[in-house]
Amino acid sequence: MRKTACLVSMVSHLRLGLGMFTLVAASTSLAACADENDPATWAKRLDEPAQRVEAIKRLDGMFNQAMGSASTSDKREDPAVKKVLDAAVEPLAKTYTTAQLDDKTRKELIKSLADMGDPRAAPAFAKAFKDYEPGKNDEDVKFASQGTTRLAKDSKLTDQNLVDALWDCFAKFQPSKAKSINLVKDLQTAVKTVKHPSYGPKAVALLSRPISNPESPEVGMDELQFWQLTAAQIVGDLKFTGAVKPLVTVLMTPTKKALTFPVRLALHKMYVEATPELVKALKGEGDYQKLAETYPEKAYLPLIAEPLAYISRPAGRDAILEALASATTDQNRTLLASYLTYFPTEPKLIKAYTDAYAKISPSSAIALLGGRNGHAVLAGNASGFFDPSLTDWILKEIASAKGDAADSMPPEGLPAATKIMTFEQAKAVGDAVAKIPGQAIEKDVYKAAFTVTEKCKKDVGCYFGVLDTPVPSSPPAAKFGHIKAVYMIVENAGADTKAKLGERIERIKDGSVRLALLEAYDHLSPQGDAAFADKLEKMVETDRGAGIAGADEMYRFALKLRSRVP
Repeated sequence: MRKTACLVSMVSHLRLGLGMFTLVAASTSLAACADENDPATWAKRLDEPAQRVEAIKRLDGMFNQAMGSASTSDKREDPAVKKVLDAAVEPLAKTYTTAQLDDKTRKELIKSLADMGDPRAAPAFAKAFKDYEPGKNDEDVKFASQGTTRLAKDSKLTDQNLVDALWDCFAKFQPSKAKSINLVKDLQTAVKTVKHPSYGPKAVALLSRPISNPESPEVGMDELQFWQLTAAQIVGDLKFTGAVKPLVTVLMTPTKKALTFPVRLALHKMYVEATPELVKALKGEGDYQKLAETYPEKAYLPLIAEPLAYISRPAGRDAILEALASATTDQNRTLLASYLTYFPTEPKLIKAYTDAYAKISPSSAIALLGGRNGHAVLAGNASGFFDPSLTDWILKEIASAKGDAADSMPPEGLPAATKIMTFEQAKAVGDAVAKIPGQAIEKDVYKAAFTVTEKCKKDVGCYFGVLDTPVPSSPPAAKFGHIKAVYMIVENAGADTKAKLGERIERIKDGSVRLALLEAYDHLSPQGDAAFADKLEKMVETDRGAGIAGADEMYRFALKLRSRVP
């Protein structure tokens, strides 16, 4: 070891020499000795070009060794880890920003700093972002993104220079020219995780840009799926209300239809400010008039009505009812009527729903729904009202259907009727199901539902008992017994029903049954429920971490329960 060599040299001087000169030489040798296991020793050697590469490797190794041996819950607070970080981070960052390094060494250095996750590395990360050139320092940007994300997650990102450098790199970055998908994901993740307040106006500026060449796949990748999609997510997460009008404008811009979902989600997070702006757009008023006029037959209406339905506030409900009453196309009637099921059930909504159905041609094919028959769509969606009085209506419409509708109605209408039927209506539904030729899945669905209904009738406790049994994994229709139990619980609900449903939402992991539970809880919450929305959002975080499906749906219901609160 180098320290041992120094001591041997000192002893040799003492043995061989005499007088003051020898003692001075020995003292000099002792001063030159350094502890090879001290990170400060290697940090000093970063200034020596001949030892710089080895110093970077040794400091990285010391950090990893200390992390591996750390016993504290937050490993970076372990004394041994802190000792390495305190000695190494600033000198390493200075080396990255000032020294001339070969490509391999430079990448190893920025990776080490990213792993360390220390805010003193901010100048190095900022330099990586500022120096970005496609194909030249892609790996540097990838590691700088990872390091910046770590700082943001740990609430340690305080360097505004780094915040600005990250955005500037994002705003000029083009995924179509990147060689690594990991780089694209890491940079996008960093910007969304940092979501600094200063990003709000900058994101709006990106959202407001026209798409330069809508026919180009490269432009679509860069401008739509990277810049503008990320911008929509950022303003939503920031709840930057200055973005509401630009977001609504995006919804009405045909070349940006790929952004519908993230824009709808962003607007839902700002429901108070979004609702009046969406109502204005639905009516084609103000600055939205010219955009509305570009759509033949008011085809923009479903695009604007959808987020109003998800937000589910009274002003949106009234605006959709008004638009539905004056709708002139089967497509608009079908979609606008379907959105009424998103609101708390009221007699006037059911009447508007069935009135719209009556105006739709039996042979209608709804283009936005893949050509599905309009009557079949509304028959199938009617169960969203949780109203058993619609069972007879569905059966009547199925029985009278002619032509294309006669084939389309049973597969969509009968499962809906099966969900909402009472025990007294079960025979009529069963008779309609029996008319389907062959071994149709509707028969298995009905059988599973009827078995539960016959057993429990109006006994809510019995239905909860069904929910507390394991959900069958196969055949697919078998779990319909649990789904039917949910609908019967709602139809026979008592004072404590909603709370008991909430408990099952936490316990039941099957996606289909959990969705029914969420819909039921939503139906029983006409005034919203902020406390349960908080609980759902925590469940979403847990489920996403565990890779459980359905987290997005749960988050949507959490937002609705929050936005409904008066």
